[in-house]
Amino acid sequence: MNVLCKRELSSVFGSLECEFYGLLFSNGRISFSFNNRSLVFSSGEMFIIRKIVDLANKLALERKSDLLSREKGRFEIIFGGLKKNFDSNAIMKALEHATVSEKLSFLRGVYIGCGILSAPPSYHLELRFENARELAFVGKILSNVRIKHSLTEGRVFVKGRENVKKFLFDIGATESYLLLEEDAVLKGVSNKVNRTANFEYANLERQTNSSTKQIEAIEKLKENGVLQDIREDLRDAAILRLTYPYLSLSDVAKKSNGRFTKQSLYYRLNLLRRSVDLFFWNLLIKSANYKGVKKIEERG
Repeated sequence: MNVLCKRELSSVFGSLECEFYGLLFSNGRISFSFNNRSLVFSSGEMFIIRKIVDLANKLALERKSDLLSREKGRFEIIFGGLKKNFDSNAIMKALEHATVSEKLSFLRGVYIGCGILSAPPSYHLELRFENARELAFVGKILSNVRIKHSLTEGRVFVKGRENVKKFLFDIGATESYLLLEEDAVLKGVSNKVNRTANFEYANLERQTNSSTKQIEAIEKLKENGVLQDIREDLRDAAILRLTYPYLSLSDVAKKSNGRFTKQSLYYRLNLLRRSVDLFFWNLLIKSANYKGVKKIEERG
């Protein structure tokens, strides 16, 4: 994701000077040799070196030579014989008074020069600096453009999907932003599907457990020869449950042709189950006192 994002930004241009300053802060190094001032940039990606050269050419950076080299998988470009003195104090002062668009161009250069993006599954953007003063200044610019961040020794962090998305969108990485947006949508759909599946599983589990307990209670009644002697409405409810053991209570109630509702069926089956669990068989027999059944109902 990091390389893809930087490759996209390699063809995005805004304020050329501010973006070049961002690359200078994050990746550039001034060297002096025999009164010759040189500016050195390095990267593991050739398209970044090409971007730096393009910016230097567009800005008409006066120099005597360009020296490109490659060593151990890293490319290096040296602009030799520079006439311009890149004073960090002057650059910072100019950027402090720059427009929002210019500041975002600066941040684009910073990210291309030293940024590390991790996404997804975690959303994390890191900018690394050796110079504490430059690090603090980049943090200030991020605050100016309202991008949430944190500072630690040598590093600036932008954390969280929304913060990373805002950073990428603001510096012009629209395709990378859309990739993260698409990922967020897919995750949202996936989370919704998982929540629905969990809800349905919980409902089915409750239905299955309840049905199993009801059938076990009714089978005990049959084994003890009590089923035929209990109240007619309870017996009919029990027979319905045994006839349709795998249906939900709603569907079982529909099979009663209007005699039972889901609520009334649940009440009778639950009464049977509790009565069996307590071994109060005699309270369910026809000859039992109706008040005794009533007491069981009240206990429930």
